[in-house]
Amino acid sequence: MNSALGKRVASGVALAGIVLAALAWLPDGGRAAFFLLFALVAAHEWAKLAGVSGAPALIGGVAATGALLVVLWLLPPARTAMLVAAAAFWLVAAVVVCMYPASARLVRHAGFALPVGLLALGGAWCALTTLPPAVVIWVLAAVAAADTCAYFAGRRFGTHPLAPRTSPGKTWEGAAGGALGALGCGVVAAWWADAPLAAWLGLAAALFAASVVGDLFESVLKRTRGVKDSGALLPGHGGVLDRVDSVLAAAPAVALLHGLFQRAALL
Repeated sequence: MNSALGKRVASGVALAGIVLAALAWLPDGGRAAFFLLFALVAAHEWAKLAGVSGAPALIGGVAATGALLVVLWLLPPARTAMLVAAAAFWLVAAVVVCMYPASARLVRHAGFALPVGLLALGGAWCALTTLPPAVVIWVLAAVAAADTCAYFAGRRFGTHPLAPRTSPGKTWEGAAGGALGALGCGVVAAWWADAPLAAWLGLAAALFAASVVGDLFESVLKRTRGVKDSGALLPGHGGVLDRVDSVLAAAPAVALLHGLFQRAALL
């Protein structure tokens, strides 16, 4: 194992252990505060990708994110509206990705990039604090499985670029492998929970589709700014956004669909 891969694996395992411990042992308020800390770091990285520079402006962007999440914690009914708004944004993000590089001018504008950052981070935080801890663990595991399967399938079979202007290394074959990984997690969840397979496969499909958009949209942000990583906090991974870009998009989609399935008595 080379040193770069070793650092990536070590930091990934350490981060996963911290998150699992927080989900297992912290009360609701503690989990909300835990994910708030992640959101604040991600907000700092997002602000830089949006073109914000200078300590006062960056601090202002982080403070705005923190204030939004505190308001959402104090007003639980607003969280559903935030989830819907976030899901709507990720649909727009899919269009932005498909139109790149023509959409670069829009993405480069802080008047677009900063507000949608609030939607992305706010929606993900609402999802991670609304879903039951066990489902949050499933979301994180399914995103990781999809990412890992996509990587190895792409390395072994990849020949047809998925988004050559946005992320040249990704292929349709890799995406197919990632989809199988996510759907496999859906099958395991249905068996474990003794719940309808169709519902969990639906959650897995939504998770995978959204995770691809989240990953590619962050790639658009980075390409627009001419940077390789969003930060350098996580050895082998880059910044926090580089690690959670797929989760930002997947979590709200799963939260909304999970709530819909519960109301329909499918879960």
